[in-house]
Amino acid sequence: MIRLLGVHRGVAALLATLVFGAALVVSALPRMVESSLDAAARSIIGTAPPGTAALTVQYSRGFDLRPMRTTADAAGADTAWRALLPTALRMAADPAPLFDFSASSPILINNQAHRYLTLKWVSGADRHVRYVEGGPPGPGSGTRFEVAVPAVAASEMSIRTGDTLRLGDLTAKVTGLFEPARPADRFWALEPELTYVIHHRVPLAMEDDLIVTALTDGDRLAGAELPMIFRWLVTPAQGRVGAGNAADVLAATEEFDRRLGRQDLELTLSTGFDRILREYLDRLAVTRALITVFLSGLAVVCLGTTALAVLLFAGRVRGDLLLMRARGASLARAVLTCGGAVALVAVPAAAAGQLAAGFVPGAPTAFARLGPAALAVGTVAIACAAAAPRRSTGRRSTGRRSANALRRIVLEILVLVLAVASVQLLRTGGLGTGGSGAGDAFLASAPVLLALAAALALLRAGPALIHLAFRAAARRPAAVPFLGLAAARAVPGAALPVLTLLPAVALAAYGMVTAGGLEEAQRQAAWERTGAEIRVERAQGIAPETLEQIARAPGVRAVVPAAVGTTVAEVGFGGRPATVVAVDLDAYRRLVAGSPLHLPPPGTGALVSPDLSAMRSFDIGWPARTTVTPAGTVDAMPGVRAGDGALIVLRAAPEQVNTLLIAGDPGAVRPLLPSGAQMTTVAGALAEITGMPLTKALTTALRVAAAALAAYALAAVAIALTGGAARRAEDLGLLRALGLTRRQAGLVTVLEAAPLLVLTAVAGLAAGLAMPALLRPGIDLSAYAGGRYGALTATALLPVLPCAVAGALAAGVAAVALVGAYLGGSRGHAG
Repeated sequence: MIRLLGVHRGVAALLATLVFGAALVVSALPRMVESSLDAAARSIIGTAPPGTAALTVQYSRGFDLRPMRTTADAAGADTAWRALLPTALRMAADPAPLFDFSASSPILINNQAHRYLTLKWVSGADRHVRYVEGGPPGPGSGTRFEVAVPAVAASEMSIRTGDTLRLGDLTAKVTGLFEPARPADRFWALEPELTYVIHHRVPLAMEDDLIVTALTDGDRLAGAELPMIFRWLVTPAQGRVGAGNAADVLAATEEFDRRLGRQDLELTLSTGFDRILREYLDRLAVTRALITVFLSGLAVVCLGTTALAVLLFAGRVRGDLLLMRARGASLARAVLTCGGAVALVAVPAAAAGQLAAGFVPGAPTAFARLGPAALAVGTVAIACAAAAPRRSTGRRSTGRRSANALRRIVLEILVLVLAVASVQLLRTGGLGTGGSGAGDAFLASAPVLLALAAALALLRAGPALIHLAFRAAARRPAAVPFLGLAAARAVPGAALPVLTLLPAVALAAYGMVTAGGLEEAQRQAAWERTGAEIRVERAQGIAPETLEQIARAPGVRAVVPAAVGTTVAEVGFGGRPATVVAVDLDAYRRLVAGSPLHLPPPGTGALVSPDLSAMRSFDIGWPARTTVTPAGTVDAMPGVRAGDGALIVLRAAPEQVNTLLIAGDPGAVRPLLPSGAQMTTVAGALAEITGMPLTKALTTALRVAAAALAAYALAAVAIALTGGAARRAEDLGLLRALGLTRRQAGLVTVLEAAPLLVLTAVAGLAAGLAMPALLRPGIDLSAYAGGRYGALTATALLPVLPCAVAGALAAGVAAVALVGAYLGGSRGHAG
């Protein structure tokens, strides 16, 4: 075995390189993706509003004071609720307790309209506040409470230390004013009402209600004859939820809700944690399934390329094996010799590839563990099958060929049926919706099956096309086209190169186009978020002189003033909440010319969302008292989040400006901004979208897979041409003896390889470019582009540059192969 490898060390080195590269990619890519998936879980939980991510157990107490009369009762309840946490959720939860209770409704202060106070107690609040005046509240007595008020709220509502506030039948003495000791603490994100005055306006009201939340003594508040709301918060720890346990934590959250429902008290669980986990798991399933698409394609292409290398090795050692048989060695010994020699190359190469992949951070998946071993076993099995000679003559040979033809037809029909079924199920069911079982595995194989079906179709149609070209060449007097196309008709063993090269080109093109489509969609989403190259917003309004300064600043090309605010459209009973945008649409359209934004068409009159389009007219109170007469409909405006409310666009520059839409250099605008102004840019929004771990992982994986597929496509072509070199040399040697020149020999070799090679590259490119549109209903990547689910635009399906790169890849593979064929045909037979 070692002697065979020494004699044929070039082919052995090629085989080792192919197996090592395949094992490395197949093992490292899943690890890289898993690491990014864990990072994405940490990012999603860390960036989610803490109040949304927390699990809040709530109990509403009426005037029945039997339960929860002291802070100790509330602390005991916190311990009891935490004991109900299932194991997976308990492991993911922050053990630090946090609970509070407050009066059910705010109480009017001193009978002043629109001025309210809410009494509240929060566990551990004394560790997070700093008193700027006075001190903490005491227990009080009777109907008298002592309270501490946020310093910001005291300033806004003219409350001073020592004031006594009448709260209906109660009184509250202000003992101190406080502010956050460390504003960045998670505590203040969970108790935000202690840092500002709540402004609340009921429908059709002309003035906001101002509500201040004050801290008071816990035992005094719990024992008061007031309806109370008790809350116990369980917050997830950022680093304790990852791709491996997210599903278990979600199931545990649902189980915790069921356990709470079986308690004596009427408890409710409110949280957005389950929604966050579901969205993450949906994205996780799509990411894993899509990576499986390319891993399965890589496995097919790598195994096909490795099989070509093994067949090349088997062809080189066939003479040695026949000599062994002639000297009395058994067939099993010959097969074992060939298979053992390949095993000596493939097994260490696969192990080295897997070992090298271990340096990539991330948990190894089953695919990463078993892929290299399966590749090595498959390589050895192919070598053993190639070493076994097939001897059959006469009637038995004819019968075997008929049986082989029948099996081939059945196999081709099976692949076609599976491809059609997987594509149809993928389009109707969607990738990543079936969990991680066999359903998603079958759907993930749809692109590979589609590429294999195209390859089988080419193997059926290709010979007929080549025959037509041969017949055309036969009518011409030139000998080179006739000889080249005659050789192309008789090329043996074309099935394996086609079945390897076409999926490689198709999936590489699909990966490039998908990655490019994501970039286009990300750019679209960034523009949709900002609405202009630069967006400046200030709730207090932007003064005309500031607008003039920014418009005249060097580096600023254009500025369009706008006003964006909320109001109530006076329609129906109680009105309809609405977002109003006042902007000169013609100027806005000129400002964003050349961007991917789509603004409403030119026209006159106001635009309204479809839910208001049936109204002849209605009144709004912002930006001024106005009667709106709808002249068209609008679904959305860039940079504006209308939420569940209506949308109204007024086609006129506003008198009071609170938003600037700017084209120019952000560095020129930033120094001119007034205090309280917020600036967002397209570049910043794009960085935020592309910086998400899941997005980065998917884009990187697509590019790595495409590069690996392209490399193995080139290797497959090179090996296929090398494998036929001996036969080609014999044929060309005879033709050279008959007067064929060196240049003509190279052209004959090119014409022999070109038809099938060019057809394969073109068919692979066509299949790869068709896949995004064909598979898009089942593989929605909008979430990775910062858009809504299903909102990936049609223009992102076939981006121009990635399509051109994919075409260049296919042309490059064909060109490199044909140049190699020409050089091999001319140099190898020059004598």
